[in-house]
Amino acid sequence: MTPRELRDAAMDLADIADARTMRAFRHELDVRTKSDGSWVTEVDVAVETALCDEIARRFPTHCVEGEEIASSASAGPSDDGPSVRWIIDPIDGTTNFVRGNPIFATLLAVQVDGVEVAGVVSAPALATRWDAAQDQGTRQDGMPVAVSERRQMRDAEVSFGGLQHLDAAGYGQVVGLLTAATARQRGYGDFWQHCLVASGSTDVALDADVKVWDLAAVKVVVECAGGRFTSFSGEATADSGTGVSSNGHLHDEVLALLARR
Repeated sequence: MTPRELRDAAMDLADIADARTMRAFRHELDVRTKSDGSWVTEVDVAVETALCDEIARRFPTHCVEGEEIASSASAGPSDDGPSVRWIIDPIDGTTNFVRGNPIFATLLAVQVDGVEVAGVVSAPALATRWDAAQDQGTRQDGMPVAVSERRQMRDAEVSFGGLQHLDAAGYGQVVGLLTAATARQRGYGDFWQHCLVASGSTDVALDADVKVWDLAAVKVVVECAGGRFTSFSGEATADSGTGVSSNGHLHDEVLALLARR
């Protein structure tokens, strides 16, 4: 399948997820605390189950990895084709979802032979969705978007994820350095900040203490919008535990500040 076909399939899956999350949003939820201290609801599990079932039905040779239940060993690549893996976060921003905050999304990424080639970030309570495919660009609500053209840190806006996570990872000092170097600082957090980078609404976003399902979809969304996404050490991966997205022009300067922790 082409990246465009995989993106279109991910859009179909996002429709399934949106219907389930919006039926439950701002209603009574069964919430439990996971071993890592984060929250999970029955809706997270139900959405991921529905998506895994649909992927297995449509693409029985594809692998699936999800935050709540799916394992990459749940399916396997075909003997005569590329390895295809779906990476799912059924509700990114579960705490927001539980609290009635509309900033949550279902994240779907597709890797072919380990490379992210398609992704969808669907935020139904905000009535917006980003989709991306390799060589097809990034769209928000069906309209092409692109990263900003700011080339000077002194003119830039930077967004941070959880400050406690940045501090715990040893990057607390870098927050101060980036604050001093930039014009504006915000804390949009989660998928939201990286998608704002893709749409050109902010210029740099940073996250620590994150997993591949938090980052794989936003990575391809940012990259297909003309931006750059790496770990804090500069690796082009969504699976390092850290993530920084930018418009590309500012990326090396941000990495240099991160190296000064």
